[in-house]
Formats: sequence, C-alpha cells, structure tokens
Amino acid sequence: MNATSKDIVEDPNDRLEQDDHMRGMEHTEMTVGKVERPFPSVTRVTARIAPADPAPWRLPNLAIRIEVEAPEGQRPISRIYTIRSFDEARGTVEVDFVMHEDESPAMRWLAQAGKDTVVTLTGPRPHYLPAWEAGRKVAVFADETAIPAVYSILQNWQAGVGGVVHIETADRAAFEELPQVAGVTLHLWLRAPGEAPGTTGRLVAAAKALPEPDRWTIWAAGERQETRAIRRHFTEACGLPKENVRAAGYWRRGVSSSELDRLRLRHYEDVISRGGGLRDFEDLDVQI
Repeated sequence: MNATSKDIVEDPNDRLEQDDHMRGMEHTEMTVGKVERPFPSVTRVTARIAPADPAPWRLPNLAIRIEVEAPEGQRPISRIYTIRSFDEARGTVEVDFVMHEDESPAMRWLAQAGKDTVVTLTGPRPHYLPAWEAGRKVAVFADETAIPAVYSILQNWQAGVGGVVHIETADRAAFEELPQVAGVTLHLWLRAPGEAPGTTGRLVAAAKALPEPDRWTIWAAGERQETRAIRRHFTEACGLPKENVRAAGYWRRGVSSSELDRLRLRHYEDVISRGGGLRDFEDLDVQI
C-alpha cells in the first residue's frame, strides 16, 4: 500500500523550516548499518550519521524526525523517534521502533530498510528530562513507546537521586533491558494478551498510589490521554508546580501520527499568531 493524502501533512507557511522551529537542529542523513529484532515488540535500527556538530547529540532523551516516505511532488512523510543511544566514536545512533500490526508509513519503511539504506532526518530535539531537585526523588511513568527515552534517562541518571520507574508493556524482555541504577526501583506492569495499549489505566493508578507526592518530581510519557491524566493528578489533585511535572503524549489511541502532526502544526500556527513561538508550545495543550 502506498501513501495516501491522509498521510501527508502540509506546511504551506513553511513554519517547520523557519529558525524558531529549527533552532539547534539540522537536516542530515543516516545510513542504516543493521536492522535487528531484539524483542518481539521492537525493531532496532543502528545507523551512521555525520552531524555538523556532535555536541547536541550527546544529550539524553533526544528526538529525531525520520522521513520514512517521500511521495513524488509532496512533502515527505516523517515520524518522530527517540534516540536510544549515540556512539560518538563510531558516529552511530540506535533507534528503536515499536512494532504494531497496522500498516503505516513507518512500518512500510522498516519492511524494506536494510544495510546501506539512506534516509533523511531532522534533529536532534532535546525532550523533557526529569526535574532534578535537591531533596526530591523522581517518579517515572511510561509505556513501551517511551522505553527508549527511559533507557536514555536511566543511562544519564543524576548521581545520588532516588527514584521509581513504572513501565507498562506487553513485552517483558524490553523492560528487562533497562539499566539498573542505584537507588532507583523499576516496576513492570505487564499487559496480558488481548489487552490493548493505552486502555488498562495501570500507569494512572500507579501515579495515584505514589506516597507523599510533594516529595517527588514527575516524568511521564506515553498515550496522550493517560499522560494527561497523570499530569492532571499531580498538578491539580496534589498541587505540584507544573515545572515539576514533565509529561509528553507520544501517541493518541485511535488517531494516526499524521493527524497528530497536523493538529500540532495547527496549534503551533495559533501560538505564532498570538506572538509566541516554540518556547510557548506545550504539546499536551494541543486538543486531540
């Protein structure tokens, strides 16, 4: 199946190419070195890159936008992924793709990707990190789509900070690959066969069960409605300051990635029309 008009996100004002949006990022290419299936739920792509400046690529929890399809005469179709790791000495990145049964531009690209496949990417974009505060522990709530981000965060965990990490996934092996960090407890919420992601409410329940929430800072990522509920619990019910609750909605059940991008761009245009910019853009405020 080829791309359809529903997959293509038009940007008639070229907002995504302007300095406000591109600040700190570059367009570059990555050349696939190998494609592996380390777990049933994940395809891992290791690829070579040659960034203009390697410094921005050393940061944890970086996002890139990969052009997975390029319909003739149309804007490329792209998808956002987190860099699991960056090896500066080898000039390589690892990117994990969570597999799903529905056909999509990303799954079509993966089906044909192999050694020496070249693809254009835009990045890196630093994403939220936990709010490291003296005297406070960090609580993390994430589904499988955020495991690469959690992996990167754990690899760069601030020394001496305690924490707890709650992961919901149907793939135990993906959870078990997460690094162990002194003072950080990892909890697996394993979905049973037939349980759809984004429907169990286990991460929200775990968030509501966190004892003494005023002694924590929060990091959450995953399905938008669940992540929004976690943010609302800590900011409204618990009264935590917004800067101590860092949450991102990576996907929305029942909504395609192209539609998410379309609505995000519309919201970004609205922010700009009110005199703002990317610094004023809050992803979970986008009505999806």
